[in-house]
Amino acid sequence: MVLKWPAAMLLVLFLSAAPAFAGQDGAIRLRTVVIDAGHGGHDPGAINKNSKLREKDINLDLAIRLGELIQKGSPDVKVIYTRKTDKFIELAERGNIANRNHADLFISIHVNSAKSTSASGTETFVMGTDKSSSNMEVCKRENSVILLEEDYSTTYEGFDPNNPESYIIFNLMQNAHFEQSIAFAALVQQNFISNGPIKKSRGVRQAPLMVLWRTTMPSVLIEVGFLSNANDRTTLNQAASRQKIAQDIYDAFVAFKKQYDEGGDFSIDTSVLAAEEEIEEEPHWEIQIMASSKKLKNGSAEFKGETAYQCRFINGMYKYSVGNFSSKEAAIEALPDVRKKFPGAFVIAVEK
Repeated sequence: MVLKWPAAMLLVLFLSAAPAFAGQDGAIRLRTVVIDAGHGGHDPGAINKNSKLREKDINLDLAIRLGELIQKGSPDVKVIYTRKTDKFIELAERGNIANRNHADLFISIHVNSAKSTSASGTETFVMGTDKSSSNMEVCKRENSVILLEEDYSTTYEGFDPNNPESYIIFNLMQNAHFEQSIAFAALVQQNFISNGPIKKSRGVRQAPLMVLWRTTMPSVLIEVGFLSNANDRTTLNQAASRQKIAQDIYDAFVAFKKQYDEGGDFSIDTSVLAAEEEIEEEPHWEIQIMASSKKLKNGSAEFKGETAYQCRFINGMYKYSVGNFSSKEAAIEALPDVRKKFPGAFVIAVEK
């Protein structure tokens, strides 16, 4: 299989910056890893109201399990978490934590969600500029977290996750550790395929993800399955399966660390790279609870204690909604409960 990445991205293979730690023999060593449990606090990530599963909880559980495996199996490696509790951390700060601690590897853990309940499987992203429709859906969802942050337009220099034109800024930023990131991502996906509880792989992909944008070390974002898919959801709800997922990522870490410490060639298993075809997805439904001309602060009285909401800036208005339903009927069924708090709530279709 031929590795087909944009020519501009291939240039970064020659731009890798020197890692931070060297042993007494002068050899480079992987000594610090930052594990990022995606979402948290008032940002639940993907949710499934029927099973009461929330992405932020699964992410944190997996992050802790992975960290414990590294601490036990690789005691020479320092493990740093972006969060160890149900806490909201801004996207920029997650990368800053890794940079401040001179991390040698950054691993961001997430659970996927799609408009179509048939979408399933695992995938691992590296920083890149591929803007195919399926990749951009992940970008919009993961990057939209910044709308929950205070003064995000200043922090992210005017970036709007819902505006395709904003993604042009990523064409000016390249990951100096692209080769290593791809190598680690490929190891993760290969382990998922060989040993994981969810064996369907959507491959290694590149996308302009804000959480990876400013990291200065090999970095990946791992989507461990789809909360919107019944089979994936059942698997992710099992502690034994989450332990196996953490073990698969750890085994990839061990193999990557060996290559890293030996200063050898970061070979890439091209069989796990994402196929070029795009995946058609259907709309999903949410319940809009309010709209405001000004961005409401987190915890504002207007939310009436609701914390699991989405925020989108559309046509000059901040629109707030709850839920992620695969059918209009499911959203309508949930509407009466939502209207107990928000009498004017109504069902909306969220398109691509």
